[in-house]
Amino acid sequence: MLVLFEGESGPSDTLRFIEEKGGAGLWSWDIKTKKMDWSPGFYALLGLDRNTAEPSYAEIYARTHPEDRRPPGQIEYVLDQALPIDRTFRVIRPDGRVRWILSRGEILVDPQGSPVRAIGIAFDVTHHHEQLKTLEISDARFQALVKALRAAIWMAQPDGHVTASLNWTELTGEDPANFLGTAWIDSLHPDDRDRTLKTWASALANKAPYEIEHRARVQDGSYHWYKSRAIPLLNDDGSVREWLGISYDITESKTWPRKPASGMLTGAQIRAARGILNWSVRDLAEKAEISASTIRRLEETDGPASPSEEAIQPIRETLEKARIEFLFPPSGKPGLRPA
Repeated sequence: MLVLFEGESGPSDTLRFIEEKGGAGLWSWDIKTKKMDWSPGFYALLGLDRNTAEPSYAEIYARTHPEDRRPPGQIEYVLDQALPIDRTFRVIRPDGRVRWILSRGEILVDPQGSPVRAIGIAFDVTHHHEQLKTLEISDARFQALVKALRAAIWMAQPDGHVTASLNWTELTGEDPANFLGTAWIDSLHPDDRDRTLKTWASALANKAPYEIEHRARVQDGSYHWYKSRAIPLLNDDGSVREWLGISYDITESKTWPRKPASGMLTGAQIRAARGILNWSVRDLAEKAEISASTIRRLEETDGPASPSEEAIQPIRETLEKARIEFLFPPSGKPGLRPA
């Protein structure tokens, strides 16, 4: 073996150094006598005192988290068949702390092929599992965000060929294969293909951000409007490593009317419009030629005014002349924005 320290105690000092610095422990199991031997590092992995705990598989089994224990008869089968040992499990130490252990071992056989001894090494891999758990949580949050945005995330090679997509099937009902490579071009509306390809080619050639609105086919054969954006991820030398893009459905904002029938306005919209224009109730009352008390009454509730409310039309016309655009999407709350 590799001996790092000199002198008679060199081998044992080397083993101790490896176990302490590497968070490791060695174990050996005589298959015939069922007697086990543990190194000091293995005792430490289990949180046991070598002066009071007797090395045994039963002790390991007792310390193993109930959800990770081998089913009855499995360890006997592994030993009998001389199978490699490679498993990760949790142990519950006497102080109540839970640690993840990676154990790897081999079965030694005699000249006749009968198993005689199992030997192995174990490592504390708790930190590794904590990192994996953090990544799993982050990935779950990312997946939920993508679905909430009704978006598809996609990656492309430096030449623009799409290599992977996330949430494309959920978004369109189409097979993900219909989006990979250059197949996504076939899903575009015929009237949008030329300008989309030119915009994408320009972004690739100039290593510049890509952004466009276009229509793409969904499973029922109809077309939805999408906004697609992508940015290049660059190597240290300035070359493009890959493209990361997102496409999200904007059909509602592209298709609902921006000037619905007159007589539609909510108290919340009136208040917000005055805020944008920095108008007081008196300012709006004078410009719309209606009473201030009427405006205050309409603004008391967030919802729409009564269809018979005659003051709505002059208020709306006055605010639209001041370049306020009122928005009424088919889902969600009515809104507005500066025109």
